[in-house]
Amino acid sequence: MISRLSRQAVALVALVCTGTAMHEAHSALLISGPLAGAPGDDLTFSVTLDAPLTGVDIDDLTLTLDFDSNVLSGHDATQGALVAGALFTPNSASGSAVASFLATQTGLGPGVLATWKFKIDPGAHLGSQTTITPSLQTTVIDNQPTGDLPGQPFTLSIVPEPSLSLLLAAGLALIASAQTVQRRR
Repeated sequence: MISRLSRQAVALVALVCTGTAMHEAHSALLISGPLAGAPGDDLTFSVTLDAPLTGVDIDDLTLTLDFDSNVLSGHDATQGALVAGALFTPNSASGSAVASFLATQTGLGPGVLATWKFKIDPGAHLGSQTTITPSLQTTVIDNQPTGDLPGQPFTLSIVPEPSLSLLLAAGLALIASAQTVQRRR
């Protein structure tokens, strides 16, 4: 009887653990784009939800990107397909954008929220790294918060551009090897 009870207890614990592990997938707010850039480069990043954002009503959503303005300057932001039907009001320099929907949304599916363009400061220190951290806040009418989703930090490395002489040397080496191959034929 005790062994039978033990098996049932183990089965019950396993069922409870499985049930808690099988809850709805939680959305993650992610940034994708180049992992490295040189001083003066223009870079484009996408801000996405990787899974549906469920269980919240949304009239407005505010996307905020936290970044070091000494290293990066935002110069353009466009709405992504996920908020295509919304009025999109970006402030690319400050790293924020508001999407306002005409009708209350009951969650969002996965997809691109926005595309952001940054320029790396020409005086940025080579070999350094900087991070961009997204966050998303949702509200309903009268600015009542319904959700707050912190995002995954994205790390960008600042690397030197190849020098002109290095590129010239690589090009000459390529021409020389092509000529050697041609002579052997």
